[in-house]
Amino acid sequence: MLWILVQGLIKAGYYESAIGENFNLAAGREIKIVELAEMINELVGNDAGIVFKQRRKWDTKPRLLASIEKAEKLIGYNPSVDFKEGLLITIEWFKDNWEKIEKLADFPPGMSSAVRYAKEVIK
Repeated sequence: MLWILVQGLIKAGYYESAIGENFNLAAGREIKIVELAEMINELVGNDAGIVFKQRRKWDTKPRLLASIEKAEKLIGYNPSVDFKEGLLITIEWFKDNWEKIEKLADFPPGMSSAVRYAKEVIK
């Protein structure tokens, strides 16, 4: 899914029609949170189920769809991978790269991730 987003971002930087505009780079269809949770559980082999909680005060929208109509019109954006397939690819990427991700995310509390390498260079 990441490369689909990157494709949209590159197109947004290429087409003059996108200058000063805002638009959504999304799946192009509504995906319910419960559907997403079920997909993730299925794809990672989690059989623990889903825990439902009360809505929070700020959860005021029962449904939300990020329309890609404007992105289609301005930059020719079209998601080329099915959402579930992209989610599986993303999960596999995280599994394959988890050791690197964990290493890069390991810095002491209070230290910005942006400066952790500067500290190593100064040593």
